[in-house]
Amino acid sequence: MVAGWVTGLAGGSASWSQPPLLKPSATLLRSLQRFERDLQALDLAVPGDPQAMDPRAAAPDGEILELLQAPSAGAIPTTTATVSVVRRVSLNLPTALEVAVRNDPDLAAQVAAVNERQGWLTSVRGRFWPELALLVSGSTSQSQTTNRVGEDNVGIYPAGSPFLVEPNGWNRIQENLQIGVAGLGLDWELVSFERNSALAEAKNELSASRQRYANRLRQLQLDVSLAYYGLQLAEQLRRVRQVVLSNDSLIREEVQALKQSGLVPRLDLLRAEAELQQSRYRLEQAEALRASRERQLSNLINVPFDITVTAPEAIALQPPWPLDLQQTLIQGFNDNPQLLALQAARDALLRQADRRAAELLPSLRLFAQASVAEVLSNKPVIDLQGCCAATNIPELYSQSADWAAGLQLRWRLFDGGVTSGAAAASRAAAVRTEQTLARERNSIRQRLEAAFFDHRAALGQIVASRASYAASREAFRDVRARHQLGLADYTDVSTTIRLLTQAMEGVAESITLANVSYSQLLRELLPVPNEPGQPVSLPLVLEPAGGASTRPSRATPTAQPTPQTRTTPPARWRAAAPPKG
Repeated sequence: MVAGWVTGLAGGSASWSQPPLLKPSATLLRSLQRFERDLQALDLAVPGDPQAMDPRAAAPDGEILELLQAPSAGAIPTTTATVSVVRRVSLNLPTALEVAVRNDPDLAAQVAAVNERQGWLTSVRGRFWPELALLVSGSTSQSQTTNRVGEDNVGIYPAGSPFLVEPNGWNRIQENLQIGVAGLGLDWELVSFERNSALAEAKNELSASRQRYANRLRQLQLDVSLAYYGLQLAEQLRRVRQVVLSNDSLIREEVQALKQSGLVPRLDLLRAEAELQQSRYRLEQAEALRASRERQLSNLINVPFDITVTAPEAIALQPPWPLDLQQTLIQGFNDNPQLLALQAARDALLRQADRRAAELLPSLRLFAQASVAEVLSNKPVIDLQGCCAATNIPELYSQSADWAAGLQLRWRLFDGGVTSGAAAASRAAAVRTEQTLARERNSIRQRLEAAFFDHRAALGQIVASRASYAASREAFRDVRARHQLGLADYTDVSTTIRLLTQAMEGVAESITLANVSYSQLLRELLPVPNEPGQPVSLPLVLEPAGGASTRPSRATPTAQPTPQTRTTPPARWRAAAPPKG
């Protein structure tokens, strides 16, 4: 019985064999040929050719920088025409960074903060010099007095004396006065413990504001780089998904024709339709993402309201990070503007506490004053009835001159705890700032470690994604040949194309992730000036000492000139643009 079952199985094998595949469609073959051409075009961008983006490109055209001048800080759009995008400007990343340095509102605010603190420091320094003041005053007044004699002075003065006051005598006098005074006053604080602490506090606050300016430059480099890389990725995804949609549309049309001829079941048509709709959905996502990233970059670098910035280059991989993790951490902590700003802020609070405590200490100042005065007295009304005839002059002009000089010692002995409480509050604020410093130190380490690990992982992902892309590319060639021979149907073709496009997107995404993590590492190590007015260079690549130097940016934030400080990067490494090839 078993033998009969085996014989029946062998004899029925012919009826169970797979039916022959359908003849390949000429339309689908033409679609595959066009897809092959599209792949050749995409191949120039997706693998991340280092030649695709060269940050050492020529300096941006002055007309471009003039076109992308920032709108007025107080300008608010009021009409739809104002915010309608009518121009698209293509920028490479170095030019976008230069425009950002010129236009960034936060960086301009930090420049103003540095100028503000510089002004306060100048103000405190002025307290070491004497204060000279011109004193001028003038006034006009009128008065009227009436006197009545309560008890006369008969017997004190002889009869007929002009000073004799008669019994029941009285007088009424109206007097007009015109007074003019001019003088010079000198006030010089010779000894003041509070003033010295105030000077140290102002210096520390200025140092903190300069470091915050430098930190904003670092953050600006990261923000613009992330926005630019994101825009590049969105543009690349849109290109890939546009090609996929075109091919899925042709496949769906082919399957629909086969279905109408009764050669394929309805299930195949539904699958093809589902693939097409998914491709449309993903393309719309990519187009929306590209539009959003364009506006993000345009708003970040603060271009005019009617301009949108686009990215012309394909995605390119930056060189590997040149430092190991331990070197990265040490260099990240070295001269870090975030840490230096917090240290300066803490020191400023300690000096503020000293200044407030010094208010209880004695201070010595020199004062001097000299003045001249003129007085014109006019009495138009003098009514005398037996009183005070000798003391009244109808009109009198007088001059006077005086001077005074001396030392003034001021020593506050008791103020009910006002000064000690204020000093304690400043010291507590310094302790709070020091804890913020510790938290920021740990945050910097966490960011560096996370970015370092992400960068190493991204480099491995790039290798894997490129290998996947190469395999998918060969699989596409095989399935195309098999389809031409009738050995593969449209389902095999569709699946292979989907895997290929996923690999293409994986290459672009892994390169973008590597560049993003590179920029995050560079954000904590980028050498930048801490003085507004100095030339700003925001390189994209960090190389060991001895590599090619970078082209400095021409962008310079507007500020009052201030003394220069050392901004040279450590000797072990320096920033540079990536080499060609």
